[in-house]
Amino acid sequence: MLDREKVHSLVIEPSIMRMLSRFKADYGFINTKFNIATEEDFFEEDSFRGKSHVYNWIQGRGLEAIAKHILYFRSIGERDTAERLYAMLSVVVKNTEAARCGIGGRLPFVMSPEGRAMSEIYPEANFTDLFYGKGLFAAANVLEDKALASEAAKLYALAVRKIGFQLFRTDQKSFDPKNPVEYVPGKFPQGPRMISLSGLADLALAGNDQAPWLDIAATFIEFVFQFHVNQGQLGDKLQKFDFVETIDAESKPRMDGDKLLCDPGHALEFVGLAGKCLLAMRKLGVHAELIEKSRGILPELFPHTFDFGFQKGPGGIVKAYDLLSRKPSNSDMPWWSLPETIRAGIELQKLFPNEAHGVEERIQLAWQAFSEKFLQKNGFACQTRDEKGEIVNVIPALPDADPGYHTNLSLLDCL
Repeated sequence: MLDREKVHSLVIEPSIMRMLSRFKADYGFINTKFNIATEEDFFEEDSFRGKSHVYNWIQGRGLEAIAKHILYFRSIGERDTAERLYAMLSVVVKNTEAARCGIGGRLPFVMSPEGRAMSEIYPEANFTDLFYGKGLFAAANVLEDKALASEAAKLYALAVRKIGFQLFRTDQKSFDPKNPVEYVPGKFPQGPRMISLSGLADLALAGNDQAPWLDIAATFIEFVFQFHVNQGQLGDKLQKFDFVETIDAESKPRMDGDKLLCDPGHALEFVGLAGKCLLAMRKLGVHAELIEKSRGILPELFPHTFDFGFQKGPGGIVKAYDLLSRKPSNSDMPWWSLPETIRAGIELQKLFPNEAHGVEERIQLAWQAFSEKFLQKNGFACQTRDEKGEIVNVIPALPDADPGYHTNLSLLDCL
């Protein structure tokens, strides 16, 4: 288990105080545009890194993080910090909602501070819809705005229903040639279903009845089990419990050249977000059969994936692994997979304590690598380290620092 005081003093408090100190109401958006290791700001001459580019993944993730941090700081009696976060949340919601309504009801991947779209908004559902929808719902609940919560739930319901019909097109732009993430026809990653799970759990536990949230979650988890997790059905070239990142139009594992890729961090994140839904299902007394089925899969998927993804020497989890050659295909190690792994492990211990063999030691390996190799004094983790353990200027997804989402929310779920 994690030490609550260490998590608070090393991660939660310093990172949140840094975010608060950087927030300026006249800019009106979450600003984590700085070099985590050197603490130098990204200025406008950095083009895509500067304040002229507002990334709505960051704003959506940040809304969720700020809302849940308000609840956390209230729970530990730090009312002043909670009130400062509340004021920040109110401004960011006002500005993102003004932009969304001005653009036509949905946000783009990137926009100007004035709310002008700087990337295309596709008719299909996309990741911005997911991050912003669940972030707006969390924010609306803390702001006690029932109308806004209802609107957020409708936005989220529309997005997840489109995912179920394969009407999803990633809006992500690649900032790393070694990590091609942009849309490819006929390529279907597991990410949309996986990312949606955390919001589905939150909406269900909040008592919002605009959609059968946990029924949708159960369908998505079953889909990933069937088409992405090998239990013998994906062919004899794979080991049992290998996790395939993408499938093709026929729902078969999709080759990437001569490689069949797994993103170990995404596989472990799936364990954690599926775990959130399963815990919600258990609490609400639904989907007992899926919970029992998961008992035979998730406690095996977690150590299997961790053991080939985690690099003990430098301390981190590789970005991509070839399931055929059994070697890393992208040896860079992003920070986010470690806190996601910690959450996944602790949720497995809650769900299936009798089956969670070896989980605790892997939790401790992930925490040690995160706290000793990635974490900086400002409470943020450097984004990427290479196979030698050196901090490198590689952007896993976005140039902005994590606004308390991957790191803080994963760890808060463990406390």
